[in-house]
Amino acid sequence: MSKTDISQRLARLMREHGVSQSGLSRGCCVPQPTINRILNEKTREPRRESVIRIAGFFGVTPESLYQESNEVREESDAVARVYDQFKSLRPNQQKKVLGWVMKDLESD
Repeated sequence: MSKTDISQRLARLMREHGVSQSGLSRGCCVPQPTINRILNEKTREPRRESVIRIAGFFGVTPESLYQESNEVREESDAVARVYDQFKSLRPNQQKKVLGWVMKDLESD
């Protein structure tokens, strides 16, 4: 395992989800300095518990943080494309889409 694999994948996930180190720390209960050490490649092999919590936050498997599968990459690409399309909408259109999403989430 290359130590850069997890740092690069974590950085990509954070960028795609618009999450800061402190936001990720609060969201997954992993200390911010730990996240920083992973991103800066100071930690070669983070504790399994930390990896599990970080993966859970992003809705991916812990293994995908170490080795990216085609399925994970394709899913991330699809999400990024949808988000890019959403950003291209006018504000009133964005509100309409978000209203639909909230309605769908409430019905589940």
